[in-house]
Amino acid sequence: MAKNREYVVTNGRAVFYAAMWNDFRQAALDKGWALGLHGSLNSDMDIMAMPWIENAAPINEMIKALESCLTDPDKKLQFPTTRSADNPNNRVVYTIHIFADFYLDVNIIENPSNYPKKH
Repeated sequence: MAKNREYVVTNGRAVFYAAMWNDFRQAALDKGWALGLHGSLNSDMDIMAMPWIENAAPINEMIKALESCLTDPDKKLQFPTTRSADNPNNRVVYTIHIFADFYLDVNIIENPSNYPKKH
């Protein structure tokens, strides 16, 4: 039984984000970070990032590496990357704007050793 064309749905955003995934993954890996995808890719690309080696580059270097996948090295992004720390469990979200309403949300659990220990 063949599908009727009306039932075939294509998510253009998911295709767009998927085309860039390997570049993002490699840029992070070059800095000692691993990336994982979560979410539907319907509106944005939700990425989980975690340091993968003991001496991984600092967060800001990994974020800059992701940004460099989106522009020429001598040019700046149209919108600056924002950082939101108002999330549970030390989770910080870096929003990297690509264009219009296309963007990456890079989620990182900040190192708990940066916080005072609870007694």
